[in-house]
Amino acid sequence: EPVLNDALARVMDTSDEWIEARTGIKQRYFARDGQGPSDLAVEASKEALDDAGIDASDIDYIIFATMTPDHFFPGSGPLLGAKLGISGVPALDIRQQCAAIPYALQLADALVQSGAAKTILLVGAEVHAGFMPWSDWDLVRSEAEGQASPEAYERVNRHRGLAVVFGDGAA
Repeated sequence: EPVLNDALARVMDTSDEWIEARTGIKQRYFARDGQGPSDLAVEASKEALDDAGIDASDIDYIIFATMTPDHFFPGSGPLLGAKLGISGVPALDIRQQCAAIPYALQLADALVQSGAAKTILLVGAEVHAGFMPWSDWDLVRSEAEGQASPEAYERVNRHRGLAVVFGDGAA
C-alpha cells in the first residue's frame, strides 16, 4: 500500500503541500519488516523478464544496484539469482547511490562488448524503511489512528527534510 504524504503528518510536522512543493513526491512505498531489496527485486525482475519475452534461465549475469543490501555478505545479487531459480549465475552488487544506474549500464555494456555476458539482468532496489526516524509504522501505514507521542514527533522532525524523500522499491 502506498504511504501518502498526509500520513507522514501523523509522525512529523509536514503536510502533502509541504512535501509536494519541495520534492514533487505524492506518495511512497515502504517494505514490511523482514523484506529486503532482493525480495522487492524478484517481482520487478519477473516483470522485466516477461516484458523482454525471456526466461530467467536465459540470464547469464546479474548486476544489482543497491545502497541497502539484504546483507553485507552474500550480496543481494546472488540472493536474487537464487530466488529466481538461477543460482550460480555471476551476480555483482554495485553501490554508487544515485549514480548507480548509469554506472550499471556502463558495466553491462562492457560485459556484453567483451563477450563475458550476453543477457544481463540489471536491477535497482532499495529498502530505506529501516533508516526512517519513526517507529510508529502503524500510524505511517494508516493502520492506526492518532498522532505520535510528543517526544517521537520531535525526534522525527529533526530528520524531516530527508525522511520525506525516501521510500522503498525496485525496478
